[in-house]
Amino acid sequence: MAFLIQETEGKAGIKIRIDSPRFRIGRGNDNELCLDDELVSKLHAIIEAVEDPHREGAFQYYLQDQQSTNHTFVNGEPVSLYRLGHDDQIGIGLSQFRFVDDAHDDLEETLQIQKSWIPGLYYAKKKKRKKAKKPKRGGKSS
Repeated sequence: MAFLIQETEGKAGIKIRIDSPRFRIGRGNDNELCLDDELVSKLHAIIEAVEDPHREGAFQYYLQDQQSTNHTFVNGEPVSLYRLGHDDQIGIGLSQFRFVDDAHDDLEETLQIQKSWIPGLYYAKKKKRKKAKKPKRGGKSS
């Protein structure tokens, strides 16, 4: 499946799993994602998961605005129907979300905190990946 990651000031926050074929977003309490925001319509948008005909077990995700008063935005542009791609930015009311498709999520890119030479100063750096050991060659053949 996929996720929406709420972003505030460019920083990732809450991670919301899209766990139903029709994932409703809006101000109404009966939505899968309920946003307490007066700029959001009762039923603002729907994300629909459709099985990908070209890849078994994979899904395509479509975002459809439900004729909302203040529109639904993808990558800064208003949309009525849009096929979502990994890392698309979705704007609904005052909320910003990043769409993450599990098929493209690289969990090996975890950052690691490093201590700098300046006392009390730390920074984040990509982990070094361990190289696979090559099998030893040679030896006697029978």
